Amino acid sequence: MPDPVIYLHGGPGGGAVNALAGIVHPLFDGYRSRRDVVTFDQRAAGISSDMVTCFNTLGGDIFELLVPSRFTDEKQTEFFKTCSEELTAKGNDLSAYNTYQNALDVQALMLALGYAEYNIYGVSYGTTLGLEVMRSAPEGVRSVVLDSVSPPQAKVYVENAKPEEESIQAVLDQCAADAGCAKAYPDLEAVLMRVAEQLQKAPIPAARGKPEVNIMTLINLFAQRNRYGALPNATRFIPQILTEWDKGDTTTWDLVSSGATNAHPSTAKRLQPYAGRLTPDQNTLAGLLFEMATAEATQDQSQYAAVQALTESLKTKATGATDLVGRFGDMLQASVVGTRSKDDMLAFLRDVAALVPEKPSKEALRTLVAAHTPPADQPAIMQVLDLMSDADVAAFYADVSGQARASFSDMVGAIDLFVVACQESVPFNSREGFEAFSATLKFQFLNLDVKEQAQMFDICKLFTPVPRDGHHDPVKSDIPALVLYGLNDTQTSSADAKDTAANLGNARVLGFPEAGHGALIFSQCAKDIGLAFIEQPTVELATGCIETLKPQWVLPPG
Repeated sequence: MPDPVIYLHGGPGGGAVNALAGIVHPLFDGYRSRRDVVTFDQRAAGISSDMVTCFNTLGGDIFELLVPSRFTDEKQTEFFKTCSEELTAKGNDLSAYNTYQNALDVQALMLALGYAEYNIYGVSYGTTLGLEVMRSAPEGVRSVVLDSVSPPQAKVYVENAKPEEESIQAVLDQCAADAGCAKAYPDLEAVLMRVAEQLQKAPIPAARGKPEVNIMTLINLFAQRNRYGALPNATRFIPQILTEWDKGDTTTWDLVSSGATNAHPSTAKRLQPYAGRLTPDQNTLAGLLFEMATAEATQDQSQYAAVQALTESLKTKATGATDLVGRFGDMLQASVVGTRSKDDMLAFLRDVAALVPEKPSKEALRTLVAAHTPPADQPAIMQVLDLMSDADVAAFYADVSGQARASFSDMVGAIDLFVVACQESVPFNSREGFEAFSATLKFQFLNLDVKEQAQMFDICKLFTPVPRDGHHDPVKSDIPALVLYGLNDTQTSSADAKDTAANLGNARVLGFPEAGHGALIFSQCAKDIGLAFIEQPTVELATGCIETLKPQWVLPPG
């Protein structure tokens, strides 16, 4: 079996294990027939994050977490202050959660699995980690794919809006480079600036069963292309949309935002460009292949749903739990809700949340029942509890943990991010630098979309910085590397990708039209190129398919 590929997830704190089916299938199906694919949840990420999760603070704020409108900026800052104090009081060594230690973990994991040589695919923060492996633990690394690059030398928190600005500029540049688009929309940048000013002063009113078109609609017109499946192939409509918005018209935007432009073309339409070059037999064969591909995609979705259902069924069976688990939970919930007391229900939720990090205990459940249910209900609930086996109790805890973690997920993800970023990245940045950079933006309206970033500097004051000498120096390495970026990416910078490649001695850098964050997932072209590189890292790549990804601009009539 050839050397494996290890997938390094984003974040910091993104996690991969719980989303394995959604990662392995779309990204790595082409690899798995020839080589193993390995991944893990990095320190302070996914199932590895419990050591940096402040369960008491989360349980105490569960009502606010379930009602986001109550979670104001002031409340968030208070929450993270209490959380950091809880983690410190528990004696957790937060300084051990950083990119350097993560890099050593990558090497240790691959050695433990018996792989003498391996390849890396990293995305977003996974590229930061991949670069650190190249620098600090390079032994055994055969090749590296860096997709949507966040290099250590980039001031990513100061220059948070840079990728957004690049993605807008890329649309203007792509249109200007196309003769038809440039002729139809010769003053596109001026139109964009005028539309931005108009929408800030007087949004196009809500009508047509659609919400108003305002400045955030303009920002999202570019930004939503960054998320796979949100606005697929929308770039080709942008010049027409801006031109219409300039006149108060929303016709094309209504079509795009409703999804009407995303319909799959018929087989005949897909074959039309090739009609003159195909014989009747070839035309028939090509049609069959197109239809088989469509059917296969539908089948893949059905198989994925079936596998998920089977996994859940097998998991339940494997625990040895019975239906007493559901009966106990239903009776407990009905009793607490029956009190019709908001304070009682909130106290119950907090105590249930406190069970999450604890070992399953029937006695703890007895205490929960006694504390939160009316005396008249307790005998029946206790009777069911008495009948429950250890496996039933464990299954109840697992169910509670799953539900609580779903409620906590956004905040846990934020804690995971802050533990790493506030120690090593944010100290390299500053609020003053952030404000100075924001003032230099060509598209000043983007500053309306950076509030959360500014707040991060305040929250990071609650964590102790742990800078490391040389961490923010550019990585130098001769390991074969493929550096990818998407022109629609609003999270990582294409300029940073090019700078990263320039510092590596054996790297190729490729940009993909109509690709957002994680370029590999947006097209078969990118997947094929990534696969070809891993197969033969030193051989010249065939990149002609990139040309086919360029937008086919929608031009005005006539």
